[in-house]
Amino acid sequence: MRTMLAAMAIMLMTGSAALAFDADTQAVIDRHKAGKPVSMTDVAVLMRASAQWCYINQDHTCAWTDIYLDVTDTGATFEIGNAWDADTDIAFTDEGVFKDDRYICESGKDWVPSVRATRRSDGSVIGGRQLWELKAAIEAKRSAESIDCFDYVYLRSEPDQQVVTLRQRQYTDGVHVEGNDVEVTLHMNSEDAAGLSWRW
Repeated sequence: MRTMLAAMAIMLMTGSAALAFDADTQAVIDRHKAGKPVSMTDVAVLMRASAQWCYINQDHTCAWTDIYLDVTDTGATFEIGNAWDADTDIAFTDEGVFKDDRYICESGKDWVPSVRATRRSDGSVIGGRQLWELKAAIEAKRSAESIDCFDYVYLRSEPDQQVVTLRQRQYTDGVHVEGNDVEVTLHMNSEDAAGLSWRW
């Protein structure tokens, strides 16, 4: 009994009892080696398990983030957030379609009406004419966008932080755009994810 209590105390001190991947996430990790592509079937598992994805993570700040709201066998609905400028953060809801068990492709959905905005200084909500004008500026910038697809390469996992790291690769018209490869950290712990912020 004394030995068991001592072991429990050690686990609590090291955090190993509290921080670990769920069984489905661990199974995905166990199937992959660094540098190998991840099937969309497995990416979907990671989407469901994650609290937030952080792109180009620098000291817990992100160029942009994804929160996966709904994930099915055919695609995903997600919230993207980022800093629009030095004063404004935005978030909007978009959809992606799974293709060939390898890619997630933009659906072409008009996500601009879903845009929400807050002031970076105090987090207060932006509405009315200012939000209307912001949406118009966003629409003007996205008018020439193409439909892109993305796949993912497994890089590493950190069970003590409940973080999985992938490389996202972009494809336009089926061609890999190497300059747009980005590293993304998948934060499985909701408390950790809540501490992420967007940088400008």
